Amino acid sequence: MEKPKRILFLDLMRVLALFMMIQGHTTYDFLDLTIRDGQSTGIKIWTSLRGYTAPFFMMVSGAVFTFLMLSQEQKDGSNPRVKAGINRIFILLFWGYLLNFPIYEIGKIFTKEGLELFLSIHILETLFTISWISIAIYLYNSITNTENSYRTSIIKQLFRDGAVKHVLFRDKLFNKEFFKYEEKKKRITNSVFWGVIISIPFLIISNVLTIEEKQRALRVDVLHIIALGLLTIMLVYFLTLHKKWLMTTIYFILMLIIIALFPLVNNVDLSHLPIFVAPYLNDFETKSMFPLTPWLAYIFAGALLGLWLNYEVRKENFDKIIGYKLALVGTCFLLLSKFGDSFEVAYYGKSYFWHDSPNLIYHRIGIVISVGSVMSFLGLIIKDLPKFMTQMTRNTLWLYIGHLIVIYQIVKPIIGYKTRFNVPLTMVCIVVMFILMYFQTRIILYIQKKGGYMATLKLLYKKKN
Repeated sequence: MEKPKRILFLDLMRVLALFMMIQGHTTYDFLDLTIRDGQSTGIKIWTSLRGYTAPFFMMVSGAVFTFLMLSQEQKDGSNPRVKAGINRIFILLFWGYLLNFPIYEIGKIFTKEGLELFLSIHILETLFTISWISIAIYLYNSITNTENSYRTSIIKQLFRDGAVKHVLFRDKLFNKEFFKYEEKKKRITNSVFWGVIISIPFLIISNVLTIEEKQRALRVDVLHIIALGLLTIMLVYFLTLHKKWLMTTIYFILMLIIIALFPLVNNVDLSHLPIFVAPYLNDFETKSMFPLTPWLAYIFAGALLGLWLNYEVRKENFDKIIGYKLALVGTCFLLLSKFGDSFEVAYYGKSYFWHDSPNLIYHRIGIVISVGSVMSFLGLIIKDLPKFMTQMTRNTLWLYIGHLIVIYQIVKPIIGYKTRFNVPLTMVCIVVMFILMYFQTRIILYIQKKGGYMATLKLLYKKKN
């Protein structure tokens, strides 16, 4: 398989997204409220730029994932990016919910109240919980399995050939011989075992939490949106049998649908829906920070950008001309946003630009693409990134998780949630945070070099003894 060509300006955009993300959260949580919520010119500029962080991060994620997925496709239709993508989706959803979870409630599992709650849970609820957790674990183990034994992974075959093309999938799934293989039986037994173990604290805690705590634990974060976006990108990839023109059409239609739904569902009370569903639809009384509308539109816009780059990268003088093309596309989106806002003012008598207008989405997409244009020209000068920056951009997920844990689970509980600083000290906090993220990257690379977390722990245990 030919190694996919690296596009330097995408790496530069990932560096910028990482910088915007870390400094944005650090400043927001450590800067004195009288300064942060003030009306100074500097704060207005910072607030305006911070509004582009999430769209930037999502579009870059969608573009990079789609570009690499298409670039790594092999002649037989298989794609190693699929396994990495599915693994990433599970990780994103797991950490997305864990970071919002009220950890302090775990202690109630070992109390008398926790035992009473567990004993009072209905048997049907218990069996249902064990079942869905076990199925999720089994699917994860099957998809990420790397062994080469016979019939190793039915799901892997489905993903390799495409859902429409693989007509024998049903026969293989329900073949009685499937359950005769020791590997399959061990995987099923293991999944049920961990399903039982995980369901016990899950059932207790889910009954202990208040409505407000459940809303907070189930609110939708950036990680959830990226996970669902990547899942949709891969599903379209397989359902269209890898036909790029059809993929482009579907991604474009999905983007328009999400944008069109934004003003329709943004202010609708959906609290009557299940508590784990409503946060995905809007932020009306759900405490959700990133509902599907409009944020999923940025993922699809990134997917379209990745498709386009995969086509353009084959052309001669790609590095020299892509900047001009990106500038043209970005300008078109900005003009579309401007004309749309003028139409709103003329038709409705007022502008809804900063509320629930599609024009804000077009504007942000235009800004991200325009920044990409600037980065492509900058790439002609820089030629290459420092090694440590490249390593950090390849671990943005773990750095995102890491800096949130440092802020909310370590520093804030120690110094107090109301403790805040002036501008110079906040700048020091930002610098320290980037230093910590650099060392976190070094630790991640060390663990990867040693073969993973379990291998590293075993190695450290042997050295200790």
